[in-house]
Amino acid sequence: MDLKVNKEKDITENKSNKKNKEVKERKKTEKSIKIILTRALFVSLIVLISLVSFVGIYVKDKNKMKNLIPEYTLGTDLYGARNLVIKVDDSKETKTYDSEGNEVTDDTTVEGETTTKDIPVNDESVLTAENYKKTKEIIEKRLELVKVGYYEIKSDEQNGQIAINLAENANTDTITQYCVTKGEFVIKDAETNEVLLSNSDIKKASVQYNTTSSGTTVYLAIQFKKDKVDRLKEISQTYVKSQDAEGNDTTKNVTLALDDQTIISTYFDEDITDGLIQLTMGTTSDTTQIQTYLQQASNIAVFLNTESLPITYTVDINRFVYSDITSANMQIAVIILGVIFALMLIYIMVKYKLRGFIAAVADIGFLAILLLALRLANVNITLTGIAAIAVATLLNYMFLVIMLRENSKDVEKEVKEKNIKDVLRKEFEMILLSLVISVTFAFSRWEMVYSVGMILFWGIIIMILYNVIAFKVIFIED
Repeated sequence: MDLKVNKEKDITENKSNKKNKEVKERKKTEKSIKIILTRALFVSLIVLISLVSFVGIYVKDKNKMKNLIPEYTLGTDLYGARNLVIKVDDSKETKTYDSEGNEVTDDTTVEGETTTKDIPVNDESVLTAENYKKTKEIIEKRLELVKVGYYEIKSDEQNGQIAINLAENANTDTITQYCVTKGEFVIKDAETNEVLLSNSDIKKASVQYNTTSSGTTVYLAIQFKKDKVDRLKEISQTYVKSQDAEGNDTTKNVTLALDDQTIISTYFDEDITDGLIQLTMGTTSDTTQIQTYLQQASNIAVFLNTESLPITYTVDINRFVYSDITSANMQIAVIILGVIFALMLIYIMVKYKLRGFIAAVADIGFLAILLLALRLANVNITLTGIAAIAVATLLNYMFLVIMLRENSKDVEKEVKEKNIKDVLRKEFEMILLSLVISVTFAFSRWEMVYSVGMILFWGIIIMILYNVIAFKVIFIED
């Protein structure tokens, strides 16, 4: 009887062991598949990001292919620079006056004798050190509003001359205009030229747009200061469409002008009670034309968001200075750095096998994301900036190598985890110090230092966020 019971017990245990073994094997298989899929997905994403970063995204635009990813913004030492020198306009304007001393314009009728005088563009009273300084400050604010990545500006307090060094790009000519255009905005009576409102009354100007079935309408929205809301309301009630008793048009118009150039001459259809004027720049469905309207509105907004220059300036020097570093030199440097980078990756792949391969892919992904961020953030890349890219990539590489080395040690799991935590703590302290230094450099007005600071800042931020994901994939338990 006992033999029979023992036999049945052995059979039951064998079945249970077999079932447990099958469950373990199934779980092991599922885990292996999960690891393979996770790593395959990670590698695929890195390949995709690398293609976008190193090659770009191209779409057809007017029978040619256009890259949606912005070009690199090269510093003045790599690409060249625009040297702009503006000086106080010392020219004179010839003006005509009637016998009573009133200025004669094209739309006035004069009876009797007239006299002409040569009047300086700038009155002697405005040529002061205070106005020279104010002009420089206004130009700096305009450059900041249009998000010029880097510039150098110096002024001579004796004669008001201002020298500006700009990185050359497709927008440099437009940026130059922000430096010499006086930017005097007025809303005035169309007949008497009486100034009703000006730059100093504006709180903020912004570009807005609205898309409907008929197309996209671009607006220039001008918000006036709180103490000018009632004044604008009064103007909107005065300058309206009207007729006299005989049906003749007696409409009173206002003219919105920038440096005596009319933007629009119009009247108001309704009372403006909120202090906001919306000027329609245009309506279209054409993408290129929409960009044109947006650019026009943005250009005007820059002047409305700053004061007008107290002095009239003119361009004295406007020249492009070529870089001493040629394209051939750049290509050689990139090839050398590329070969060194490839050898570093081959080393960890040979030494650490599969995990080394995943780490190598991760390091390529880090470089791709960093370069993509620099393009999208419009960071100036100088010769020292290229060195900063290499340093950031090397730091990420060394971080990965240290983690691979610690993970490959044949020690107990608890000891390994403690060692890894110690390494992470030391690395975090070093990264934190580097981040502080990079932020300090990023505020520098010296282009080469600024470039290093901005690149290291983006490199450190990406390193921290990116490796949170990369480590989980590289060191996933097999």
